[in-house]
Amino acid sequence: MIRLAAASEVVGTSLGDVEVCVTGGRRGPVLFFPGGHGGATVDCGWESYTRFGYRVVAFSRPGHGRTRVGDRTAAGFVPAVEEVCAALGISTVTAVVGVSSGGLQALHVAASGSVRPARLVLHSAAPSTLRHPDSAGRRALGRVLSGPRVQRGLGSVVSRTVATDAGLRLVAGSLWHTWGPEDRDRARATFRATGSGGGLAADLRQGRPDDDGARHTLLRRVSCPTLVTGSRHDGAVRFAHALDLAEHIDDARLAELDSPTHLFWVGPHAAQVHRAVQSFLAELL
Repeated sequence: MIRLAAASEVVGTSLGDVEVCVTGGRRGPVLFFPGGHGGATVDCGWESYTRFGYRVVAFSRPGHGRTRVGDRTAAGFVPAVEEVCAALGISTVTAVVGVSSGGLQALHVAASGSVRPARLVLHSAAPSTLRHPDSAGRRALGRVLSGPRVQRGLGSVVSRTVATDAGLRLVAGSLWHTWGPEDRDRARATFRATGSGGGLAADLRQGRPDDDGARHTLLRRVSCPTLVTGSRHDGAVRFAHALDLAEHIDDARLAELDSPTHLFWVGPHAAQVHRAVQSFLAELL
């Protein structure tokens, strides 16, 4: 059965409401920032942490879930993250984790100087110092699809499609036969969360080439040990971003995955991520 957090709650901050999902666990906490796969309530990789007993605090970023803080950049959302940590009684952070477009948010939190995590983890993250999306065609398509109305419509279509096994099999293609029942539940939950409101548009704006210099400076400000994971088979984020992140963050190591898709947390290849995370965080014990 899909591992969803026990509850989702909204924490009021000076910037507005922030939705978080908090799991149990004696280790941690781990601040987790999903990408464009949905809000805080959908497991898009935090099982790699909960399975080892870490307490995960997953955030719905601006434009996602029930977070209502206006059109905030990743840098502009940091004060709200700090206030949520204070409200939850979090004074020390084991790791900050960013998945896909949530990687930029994790970078800003890790480099802020206030949260000071012991570790940073970036899974299939973009943008790096490289622009994202990478091609003119993908950037144009992103602009078309990023409107809130289009996102809501797209989310409704995808949700109806994957509601049945036949629909999910159509979306999964050949991967269907490699997934067990729990993998299929996890994939369905991810696909049903499609539709980011204004979040996708904000992510696209922050990956522009005219911000390359600012992102380069940001990476150099990260002072904690960092794990970067990525796959050469990822159709959404080029492996070049993982290489670039590992090159520009001073104390970074790269774990190359064999995951056949961007959804590294679904299917048998997820075991690679589990092992990489366990080994990286075990250094703190």
